[in-house]
Amino acid sequence: MKVFSSFSKTLIWDRSNLRFAIGVWLGLSFSIAVILSTAGLMDGFVTSMKQGLSQNNGDLHFYSRSGFFKLDKEVKEAIADLGVTDMAKIVESQAFLVIEGQSKGVAVKGVDGESFSQLTGKDIRPGKGQILIGSELAKVMSLKAGDEVVLVLAKGNESMQGLPLLKKLTIQDIIHHGIYEKDLRFAYMRRTDLAGVLGVNDKINMVALNLPAKYDDATLEKREDIIGDYLFKLEDILGIDFRVKPYWYDFSSLLEAVEIEKFTIGLILQIIVVISIFNVLSFITFLNEKKSREVFLFQALGLSAKALRKSWLYLVVLLWGASCLFSLVFVFIFDLLLQKLPLFSLPGDVYHLGRLSLSLELSDYLLVFFSALFWLIIIVAFSLYRMNKRSILYGLRKEFS
Repeated sequence: MKVFSSFSKTLIWDRSNLRFAIGVWLGLSFSIAVILSTAGLMDGFVTSMKQGLSQNNGDLHFYSRSGFFKLDKEVKEAIADLGVTDMAKIVESQAFLVIEGQSKGVAVKGVDGESFSQLTGKDIRPGKGQILIGSELAKVMSLKAGDEVVLVLAKGNESMQGLPLLKKLTIQDIIHHGIYEKDLRFAYMRRTDLAGVLGVNDKINMVALNLPAKYDDATLEKREDIIGDYLFKLEDILGIDFRVKPYWYDFSSLLEAVEIEKFTIGLILQIIVVISIFNVLSFITFLNEKKSREVFLFQALGLSAKALRKSWLYLVVLLWGASCLFSLVFVFIFDLLLQKLPLFSLPGDVYHLGRLSLSLELSDYLLVFFSALFWLIIIVAFSLYRMNKRSILYGLRKEFS
């Protein structure tokens, strides 16, 4: 280590060399940060999407193939035996929200305020004769709390050919779901009110539920596995007349596409790291030529070719470590810019989300850092092997040329 310290000080502690080293260090740091940020963007999109979806309709939901149904006592007890405590009965119907000549198609959900708020973690407690609407819907139709609207829907489960029913409601509050389509399409009213309008009495057409509380601290991946297990258990309990879906079902194709893109873009962006590594190689070649006399002196004083290669490799690994650390600063800056600058706000109708943040796990850091080290060692080690094949006689000629 003493030899390496003397070696690095002799080669680098020169103004021009130090500038070159800083440039190479920043370039490699930036390249690593670009790959990390790309992976973080993809993971952030998936994480934000899944969090938004789960908060809007629980972890799982089921419905009957034949439409409206009654939730039997035996089914309730079987679900309770699974440890499920958060469960909400829902009446859902398609309707039009109309005000002053404007109309917009909505999915209106009839919910019980207490159970649904506990399920979603959002304060959604519709009052009698009132409705809650999504933030994007309110923006598109220029609505606010206290405005009166008319809900146009068909009466009854099998009377779609009949005359529409008009119900006048007051907007109680504006709800933000975090998913563009849901903010544009969802509206909430009391379950008993909507069931009365549809003429279905105490029947429902959907039940949403959460996993037991003991799984609240589970990671996203682990939670998805547990949801899969509960999905099969519920299918066994409910039978073939019911369909059970996880919260991400409607967006599953999109989420799969994002995972594939993450892998593909990660491979392509390895080119950026390789280019930065060639800058490292140029730096080593520059030092080896500029400081050839000093290198010769080290060899003349007994430093073997193997020890010389080790010193170069130590220098390269030190540069890699410093680049990995500083790349975290770049990642932090990128994340801050994504969240703060209006330039990086996304059109929700295209990307489903208004803003993205970086979401990185330890595995992402390790994969990116060690892939960079792999390319660095492969490229630099090959070049060092060729450089160190030069004889001491070559260095002697350089010394006295």
